Order: sequence, then structure tokens, then C-alpha cells
Amino acid sequence: MDLFHENFRNAEELAEPVGARVAGAIPSWLCGSLLRVGPGKFDLGDFTLNHWLDGMAILYKFSIDGGKVTFRSKYLKSDAYKKACVASRPVFTEFGTHSFPDPCKNIFSRMFSNFDCHAMTDNASNNAFCVEDQVFVASETCFVRRVDPATLDTREKVDLNKLVSVNFASSHPLRDRHGATYNLGGSFTSGLKYHILRIPQCKDTRGGADPWNSARIVSTIPSSFRASFSYYHSFGMSEEYLIFLEQPLLVNTLKLATSQIKSRAMHDCMEWHPQEKVKFHLLRKSTGEAVKVKYLCDEPFFTFHHVNAYEVKDHLVVDIITYPSPEILDKFYLNKIRAQEFDVKDAPQLQRFILPLLADLQGMPEGEELVSLPGAKASAKIRRDSSGSPYVSLTPVDVGRPGFEMPVINPKHTGAPYRYVFGTGGYDMGSFKNSVCKVDVDSGRSQVWHGVEHQYPAEPAFVAAPDASAEDEGVVLVSVVDVRPDFPDFLLVLDGRTMEELARAEVDGPVPNGLHGTFLPDRL
Repeated sequence: MDLFHENFRNAEELAEPVGARVAGAIPSWLCGSLLRVGPGKFDLGDFTLNHWLDGMAILYKFSIDGGKVTFRSKYLKSDAYKKACVASRPVFTEFGTHSFPDPCKNIFSRMFSNFDCHAMTDNASNNAFCVEDQVFVASETCFVRRVDPATLDTREKVDLNKLVSVNFASSHPLRDRHGATYNLGGSFTSGLKYHILRIPQCKDTRGGADPWNSARIVSTIPSSFRASFSYYHSFGMSEEYLIFLEQPLLVNTLKLATSQIKSRAMHDCMEWHPQEKVKFHLLRKSTGEAVKVKYLCDEPFFTFHHVNAYEVKDHLVVDIITYPSPEILDKFYLNKIRAQEFDVKDAPQLQRFILPLLADLQGMPEGEELVSLPGAKASAKIRRDSSGSPYVSLTPVDVGRPGFEMPVINPKHTGAPYRYVFGTGGYDMGSFKNSVCKVDVDSGRSQVWHGVEHQYPAEPAFVAAPDASAEDEGVVLVSVVDVRPDFPDFLLVLDGRTMEELARAEVDGPVPNGLHGTFLPDRL
């Protein structure tokens, strides 16, 4: 019996903590909370949202202390959620569902709101993350919500458009070893531009000040396209560089500006242009200056997730998860999923790009291999575009088998050389179906925990052991949904070195399917 579609039913809240049954032994040193967020409410009365990513956000967490585990979940009380519950329709435009009139506004307010292309949703269902000692959730608009990590209560809304004039922002900010937080934003009201935001480390957080008030734009890149900008979900960061990929999935701003009048969702404004090359933009963290050398991949691809990036011997290694096209976005329309028409082609693939760090390309012969790292299989060669201008043409190498997504690494290795990446098969039906996996990026070999057919692991989290001497010394935490009736959902605890199961904590009650999140040490 195919129960895959059961992943996409309305989630139920468990607002008060409930105890979980622990089988096995959780390491005594593990204390904290695995906090996640994801789409949870898809059916609003008699109305069903179009796309999985449209679902109203639900937060959930497993709290671990002394080998015991509790679980709780709450819907994010965003403006989008509250208004949708009243109207039984989305009042703000979501990824795959256009907005409907707000019943709380009079007819004149509705008329004028049709011309307001800044009315973004605050349905922050994509990621939960920390900035300083505060926890926020975000999607990909200009709105970020603070949440209480103890109670999961919804707190104030942060408007990045008012603070730093960005209309969209990545839901995957990155923190470097110096404590600064970076994020990627975009604007279209004053010209099509991408921006790098920086939040410096706050030396005193005792006052609970909003860290976003310290955010500043440190670098700006104009869009390569006259009336469009590239869709992005994440970006990369090494010790010295920030890496932004301008990929050929473009958001048409003319369609976007008229989306409310024309009843378009965000996805309706996106266009795939496979004839365009993928542009790798490098920006120096120290100055915000863009590297002038052009790095392009001649073969088109689509990406959600950067894995990691680091410098070694005048080269920049960039690891990302790629797809041949953005058809992954079409797979998650709910009418297809609930009709059991989930498409399984175009599996994700972990790929490594190697960029030689060059001052310029003057005098360099065309076609010469520029990658000089021992044993490297990725390629970079000088080519010329239609105007005769030189650029570095990048050819990646596949790492491991296809079907690997939701990548995470040991956070201590962000922007630095690393060896291991953890992930899951997600909903893909390929090599890592119903599994949690660990890939050695040096050898491509994988270690896998296999669930049964109807178990769906979410994004893992790696938690290093105290005083760990090895990169993979610690545990991998994964929430697992079992869609079979009368089978419990659970928190899975794996040994980071062997990927063997150490324990599981079963919950009497539904665990939502999350997208991204974080581990909060010593937080209840």
C-alpha cells in the first residue's frame, strides 16, 4: 500500500511537552533541543493550497536531558497563518498559491492592495536558525520571525525591507568563526541587485536587543539580466570568500509586479533558461569587493543547497547539491502527490567545483587546465564567450551516488576543509530512499542507516561530542515520520562515526515533516 501522500496532511499541534519512550541509550553528554520548522497546514476548510511549500509553518522540537526526551509542536502564529485561518484562503501570495482578498479589509483597501507588490508572506516555514542567542524562522521573503525556543511561541516580526531595503532574503544565513552572520538578499524596487548582509557579533546580548538592527549591506552585485533575477535558496562561504551562484532559474519581475492583479503565485513568475550559463560570483569577505575573474559552468543546473566551501593552495573548493533542472519544484504540487503521481526522475547529486583563485586571465592560453590540486578530478579551463572575453569554464565532479539531499556538516568545519557530510534521501526514490546517509567527500563512499519503506527522515543535525578529536565524533539527530497507521514517529540518534543506531525516542502523537532547523545546546 502506497502511503507516501500521508506526509502531506494537516499537522496536529502538541502544544504541551509530551514524554517520549526511549529505546537504546542516548549519550549522557547530549543535552539540548532539536528545533525544526516546516509546512504543516495545507487544507484551509474547503480550500487546499497548491504546493507543499505553501503549507502554514509549524515548529517542533525534541528536548533531550539526562537520557530523557520530550516533544512539542506549535503552529507559527504569523500574519499569514492568522489571516488564512479566518479567510480559509491564503491572503498573502505563497510559493505556489496566489493570494485572495483579505476579508478584514474594506473594498477600498483591497483595491489599493492590488498594486502593492511588497505584500510578502511571513509564513516562515523554511528554516529555524540562531542569530546571536536568539532564534528566528524564515522563508525567502523580507520577513523574519523571532520565536521563543522554550515555548515555541511566536514573537515579533522583523522587516528586512525596512532595515536594509531588501525584498527577498535567503533562509540559510551563515556564521563564520569570528562570530559574524552573513546572509544573501535581493532587491528589485531600485534596480535588480543581489546584496550580502552582515551582522557583526554582538559583544553583549544580555539586553535582548534585536541583532537584525545591526545588519548592513557590505556588497552588492547587479543582476546579469535586464528584467529578471536569479532564484536562490542558499549561498556558500569559505574563510576568505562568499560564493553566490546566479543560476538560470529566473524570477520575471514584470510578472512579479503584476502577480496580485493577475492572480499569480511566486512559482508562476519563474522561468527556466537552460541556455544561460551558471555564474559563480566570488566576493571577498574582508572588503565586500567582487572578484573580477568570471567563473562560469557551461552546463546548466539547478541548486537549493550549498554544502561547504574552503580554500586550499590557491584554489577554492565549492561543494553543492545539483539537479539537471528545477523540475523538483513541480513534483510537490499537492494535487499530484495526493493522486500518487509523484515524479521520481532528476535525482539530486553532490558535486564538487574547484575554482583556481586568479588575479586576472590576461595572457593565459585558452584550453589549459588550471586546477593543479593533486588527485583533483574537477576541471577549470580558459574559454571565450561570444564577444571574445575570457572566462574560467568549470566542470564539476560527482561525489558519491545520486539521491542525496538536505546536507549538513560538523558546524566547526563551516568554511574550512572537511571530510564528511550527512544527509537523507528526502522523498527521492533513489539510492538513499528512506535513509540517513554519511558521505566521505574524499572517497565518495557512503555509510547508511536504512529505515523501512514508510519511514521518512527529515534533515539531520550533527552534534559533536565534548572534546571530540575527530570530525565525525558525535551523534546525528534525525526526526523520522512513519506514515503507517499505529506506528510511532520518533527521534533517531545515530553514532556519527559508524551511522549505527544508538537510540530512538518514540512519540505518541504526530511529528510534522520539517524542512530545516538547528540544535540548541542546553536549551529546553
